[in-house]
Amino acid sequence: MRLINGEESREMDRDAMEKYGLDTLVLMENAGLRSADLAASFFQGETEKIRIAVICGKGNNGGDGLVMARHLFNKGFRVEIFCLAAAEEFSPAARKNWDIAEAIGIRATFLNEVRDLALFRLKLMTSHLIVDAIFGSGFKGELKGLAKDVIDIINEVDVRVFSLDIPSGVDADNGEVGTTVVSAEDTVTFALPKFGNILAPGGEFNGRLHIADISFPPEITEEKEEGNILIDEAWALTKMRPRKADSHKGIYGHILVAGGSPNMAGSVILAGKGALKAGAGLVTYLMPESLHDVVRAHNLEAMTCCLPEQEDGSLGLSAAEPILHQTGNKILVLGMGLSRTQESIALVKRIVEDINCPLVLDADALIALGEMEGRNNHHPLILTPHPGEMSRILGRSIREVQENRMDAASEAAKRFDAVVVLKGSRTMIAAPDGRLLVNCTGNAGMATGGMGDVLSGIIGALLGQGLDALSAAALGVYFHGLAGDIAVHDTGEMGLTAADIVDYLPAVLADYEEKLKGAE
Repeated sequence: MRLINGEESREMDRDAMEKYGLDTLVLMENAGLRSADLAASFFQGETEKIRIAVICGKGNNGGDGLVMARHLFNKGFRVEIFCLAAAEEFSPAARKNWDIAEAIGIRATFLNEVRDLALFRLKLMTSHLIVDAIFGSGFKGELKGLAKDVIDIINEVDVRVFSLDIPSGVDADNGEVGTTVVSAEDTVTFALPKFGNILAPGGEFNGRLHIADISFPPEITEEKEEGNILIDEAWALTKMRPRKADSHKGIYGHILVAGGSPNMAGSVILAGKGALKAGAGLVTYLMPESLHDVVRAHNLEAMTCCLPEQEDGSLGLSAAEPILHQTGNKILVLGMGLSRTQESIALVKRIVEDINCPLVLDADALIALGEMEGRNNHHPLILTPHPGEMSRILGRSIREVQENRMDAASEAAKRFDAVVVLKGSRTMIAAPDGRLLVNCTGNAGMATGGMGDVLSGIIGALLGQGLDALSAAALGVYFHGLAGDIAVHDTGEMGLTAADIVDYLPAVLADYEEKLKGAE
């Protein structure tokens, strides 16, 4: 599904008007009607007993609220409108709907001064639903004045809140929020989700996110090759490739999983298992000789190749030639449990510059990138940092990375001509050309050791099956999180482990294989 920012949302409105003759009033009517139908579905029983407070700003988001108020009023709900601006200040379309609401007799109150807020609070406390139609996707900056006071009251009263398009106080472009923002139980966004609906911290204020069709022509809402994507089932199915009846292991990729050091054998084992469970035709472990027996014992389906090791048992520059000799038409996944010695860093630098096949870099291998300004090699490269690793790559604090995740991922992607997977809540995948894909699968139980190792193996396997780097990274992240979402129902969040992802992944993939066959 296409993912847009506030300006793209406004461009869609302009295109609807200029290319297709869809007036703002038509779009506003549809948005308000869909919102009213959704709000009505929250309640059972006699509508005349349900009190709904609709709080409107002066822009088109307020106009959506006015249309919604009218439809709820017509359905028999007890509706009262609260306006944060005089009618003369409304946008033209909002003013038209204010005139209709006034004509049919919907009760309305204009909030002009702080002294109006005491009665406003009491009325909200006796409501069953509060509708936030104050700012919408055009908001930026920090709330202040009467609007801030109004939103503080909305958050203080114990009443269900329903936001239109995006909770007021959230920046639709990046999910940034100030000190005051509406905390909703439900949000309906129109036509397509905005970045602010998805990315933290703004996405955390949506509650349940609903997406409403407001009659944009498909040509306006369809995915664009150069556009940003919210990864969903429909997108995933377009990227999956069914296996042919005459298949053989040679056509599904040979994945080299390189890494490991004393006390870190589990990392490389998990990556190899992730690759096998994600459909890799062949997997070979490349590891220090001293780890051979333990790695071999944990995975009978994979092959092994021992590499020269340093005195401390880790891999160093001496392992570069043996690794490069193995590559060619294979996929290399490098870094899990590698160690952070200068020798290991030198190994990674050599591999990055001289590799002759697609490369996935994870974990300790990412440290070397912090000492590199870029690379001269243009074979496909995928980086999978968590925020701490990204901070070392870019030379920024973790806080700076987390506060500007879109910029951080995009900067790394351009610097290294790589696809970058910035892990975390709402994992983000950035391409060198500026495209962003955002994932919504996964859960808090996945914040535990070994998860990233499994993910790297999955991504490597998808590369080996012929997907381009961006699709392999995004699809790998999606299925990795989905396996975690299925597993957590049985394990709970506290008991979820990386090995559970390996165990549940085949069932997730099997389900999508069936969906793919059904779509043919």
